[in-house]
Formats: sequence, C-alpha cells, structure tokens
Amino acid sequence: MKLAYLHHTVALEGEHDIAPGAAVIGRLTAGRNLVLRPFATLRADGETIRVGRNAFFGERASVHIVDGILGTTIGHDVTVGRFGLVHACTVGDGCVVGESAAILDGASVGDHAVVAADSVVTPRKNLPGGWLYQGAPAKPVREIARDEIAGLARSIRDGRPHALVAAQVLPPLGMESFLPHGATGGPFHAFGERLPRVDDAYVAPTSVLVGDVELEPDAGVYFGCALVARGACIRVGARTNIQDNTVMETDAARGDIVVGKGVTVGHNVQLGAARIGDDALIGMASRVGDGVVVEPAGCIAAGAWVSAGTVVRGGWLWAGRPARAFRHVSDAEREQFARGRDVYIGYGAAYRGAGITPAVSPSATARPKSG
Repeated sequence: MKLAYLHHTVALEGEHDIAPGAAVIGRLTAGRNLVLRPFATLRADGETIRVGRNAFFGERASVHIVDGILGTTIGHDVTVGRFGLVHACTVGDGCVVGESAAILDGASVGDHAVVAADSVVTPRKNLPGGWLYQGAPAKPVREIARDEIAGLARSIRDGRPHALVAAQVLPPLGMESFLPHGATGGPFHAFGERLPRVDDAYVAPTSVLVGDVELEPDAGVYFGCALVARGACIRVGARTNIQDNTVMETDAARGDIVVGKGVTVGHNVQLGAARIGDDALIGMASRVGDGVVVEPAGCIAAGAWVSAGTVVRGGWLWAGRPARAFRHVSDAEREQFARGRDVYIGYGAAYRGAGITPAVSPSATARPKSG
C-alpha cells in the first residue's frame, strides 16, 4: 500500500518489494531494492523519512517521526527485524536492528552496528558504529566484525533469525490468527453476534477490529494494529490514539480492555486486559500485562515491561523490566503528551478526509449499543 498524505507523495527509486498489508506513506523517499514484509509500516506523515538502498523491514516493523520536529534517516543496507521500531532517529549504513528492538527519538546509531533483539536505544543516545549493543537501555557489549553483521542480517532476511537478533516474545505477525473463519478483507469483523462500533473515529485500512470493540469520537487506530475482543470488550475513549502495529487482544477469561479519553498508546505496544485511565501514555514498544491498571495521567516508559496486576500511579513515570515507579511526570512532559494527542487527532482527520478508509463500520448500525 502506497499512500499520499496531504500533498506529500512517496518516492521510491527503482524496484521494490512491498508485501500485502505493508504500507509506505507520505514524505518518504527510499532507494532501490526496498523490501517490506507484511504489515511493516513506514509512515512519514508529519516529517520526512529517508531510507537508503537495499533496506529490509520485517513483519510489523514500524518507522515513524516526531511531527514537525524530527524526521528519520536510515542508511544503505540496513536490516530491521520483525516488530522492530525505528522512531525519529538516525541509523547508519549496514546496521542490523533485532526483533522487537526500538531506537527512539533523537538517537543515532553509527555505521555497521547491531542492536540486539528486545533492546532499547534511549532518546538522544549516540552509539558509535562497529559495536554490538544490547539491553534496555542498550549498552555496548563488544566490537563486531562485518562478516558477523552480514550473517545476522541474512538470518533476519531469510526468516531464521540468529539468537542475538531473535525476540523472546512476539505477537502474531499476520492477521490470520485474529480473524474469524472465512473472514474477508477490510478492518471490521464480527465475533459471534458482536461487531465493532466506530463513532466518528479513524481506522486505518491495514488494521483489524474484531468483536465487541468500540471507538469514541476522534479516536484513531493506525496502520497494522489489531484490536481483538473474543467474549470480552475493548473500549477506546474519545481523542485516544492507538499507534501503528500495536496489538490489543483479549477474551472472556482475560477480561475487558478499557482505554480512557485522551490516551496515547505508542507504536508496537503489546497490551493485555488492562484498564488505562484518561490522559495516560503507554510508551512505544512496551508490554502491558493482564490486570494492569494505569491511573489517570500515569505514564509507562518506552520499552517497559509491566507485569500482570501492576497499578501504575497517576502522575508517575514507570520504567524498567519489570516496570517500577521511576519519577514524577514533569509539566513539560505533560504538555508534550497533550501535543502528541492533538497531532494524532489531526492525522485522523486528514486520513479520513482523504477517504483512505471508511469513517464508520459498515455494520455499525446492526449492532445494539452495549449496556
């Protein structure tokens, strides 16, 4: 899927291989031999993404920007593993980014470096090239030779990742396991008699909503996301955004997923049967277990793993693996979160205005309101 955003159009040099469900969007330029596996998403709506030659992005890999502030630059011969995240940063030539790894805002990774699976390169970190980095936060482990880097890249591209770049836990990488038997295309699918209901919200064309899922006005579900409710419900409040390749899945045994108003759920999040209060932030590449409660204005840091049953206190940033209370959220951070929320409301309006996906579920009127 190749999509314009406002007046910005994608520019791809030479031949490329974009799999079904993958998407390139907006002010993206890429060199020849770009390869995107299913549901990989390069979304350059609010800033520029530049990708060099021979780049590879595995299933559910995501690349994005900070709207109007930071773009993303990715060099030649870069390999990003499945569910990897590259966000508003610079990645040098010949780098390998492992599965479920994340490189965050303003960071820079030098040429011919490897970021191991499940690692997090923290914002504004400068990592010299020629090294293996691992951990959350990512730290130098050892220098790494070019032939070893090439072998790791091949292992990802061939679908048999080496242990260094293979994640411990991945969500389903396609949509097949989420969909009811015999389901046809499109974002909206029933589970039993329950159908998604979308009230003046945005749903991206490569996402899926299954079962008793409800979106309130000005909410948004972005590219490659899966919101799947089998015998339970998922509720997403007004002005809340669920960013690319996030997976929210539950069933009757696990319980409901309830996300309040004005919440940001970042890219590549795995969110279980949790309750998220108004104005909270769930950081990119985080994992949130069943029974977690995030109080209003609580914040989970990017890359954090929140154990089942945890209560994240309002006004606090929780970080780590497992996540623990780290510090109070600053006033400047609160302003930044509010700006991000408003930016996403604008994205949704622009995408809907362009007719990229239906504004409402075609079956919305067939389903009675819950309660």
